[in-house]
Amino acid sequence: MARRSPAAGTATEPENSRGAILQAAARTIARHGVRGLKVDDVAAAAGVSTPLLYYHFASRAGLVKATLEYASIEAPSSALPEGPPEGETGYRALERALLAELDDTDQVRDNAVVWGEVAASAVFEDDLRADVKEAVEIWREEVVQGIRAGLADGSIRAGIDPEQTAELLTTLVDGLCTRWLSGSVTVDRARELLAADLKHRLSA
Repeated sequence: MARRSPAAGTATEPENSRGAILQAAARTIARHGVRGLKVDDVAAAAGVSTPLLYYHFASRAGLVKATLEYASIEAPSSALPEGPPEGETGYRALERALLAELDDTDQVRDNAVVWGEVAASAVFEDDLRADVKEAVEIWREEVVQGIRAGLADGSIRAGIDPEQTAELLTTLVDGLCTRWLSGSVTVDRARELLAADLKHRLSA
C-alpha cells in the first residue's frame, strides 16, 4: 500500500470534520466499492452537511483521491522512513512493517480494500492514474529506505538492489492482499508466503 499525507485542511474549517469525512468515505469504499460511494451518504455518515463535504473536497473525484491518500497514510508500513526502532534490525523492521499489511483487523482490511478499489478504478478512470502512480512510488521509496537501513546494519544481504527489490516486494504485497481479500488464500497463508519470500530474498 502506498503512503502520503492527506492535504491539509483549511484555516476556516475544523480539521476534525475533514477527518470524519475521510473516515466515512474509507468505510463506504471498503464496504461498497468506489462505484458505491455516494457523496450524500458519506456526508450523512460523517455527520456533516453535503455542502461542507464539498467545501473540503471540490468533487466526488476529489473525495476518492483524498480517501486513497488517507488509506495510504494510515497503512501499517507508512512509518518505514523513520527507520527501525532502537534495538531492532533494519530487516526485522521491514519484515514487521510489510507483514502488518496482511492483518485481518477492521482498519487494516478497510485500508487494503480502499487501496485495491481505487487502484482497480484507475484502470478505467484516467484522472485517478496519476494519483495511484504517485502513491505507489512513495510506498516503493519507503521500502527502499527500509532496505537501505538493513544493508547499513548488515541484517540484509549485501548486493541487494534496493530499488528493484522494493518494487518486487510492494508488488508481492499488493498481489497477496488481493488474493487474501478475494478469499483465494487465508491471511495466515499470505503472511507465511510473504515471510518466506523476505527470508529467501533478503536475509543475511
